[in-house]
Amino acid sequence: MTDITICGNDIIKQGWLVKQSKHLKEWRRRWFVLTPQYLCSFKYQGENRNPTEAIRLRECSTVRSADEDTCKENSFRVDTPARIFYLIAENPAEKEAWIGHIGRQMVRHTVIIDDQAPYE
Repeated sequence: MTDITICGNDIIKQGWLVKQSKHLKEWRRRWFVLTPQYLCSFKYQGENRNPTEAIRLRECSTVRSADEDTCKENSFRVDTPARIFYLIAENPAEKEAWIGHIGRQMVRHTVIIDDQAPYE
């Protein structure tokens, strides 16, 4: 789908999550890899090229719990302008870890430093 290759030293977090498919809304187990720029999904663990899904973190507006939205425990959502991605972690600790790591990468891209601002 996407011509992305992930380098090992770019990996912030990786692991299995269950993802809701775009059209059929089926839940599928995928290997996810978080880098400073992307959250990518792969069919198989250890893959690092051509992800089945690549979410550009700078386009994400929200990452939060989605247990009530999905009626499934340990679920969370990543919101982009084009789509809401629903994901399910294996346990509550993994869910919170994914939300925290994704959120920190999102914040890195939204912080704007104005070097021209005068200091008072």
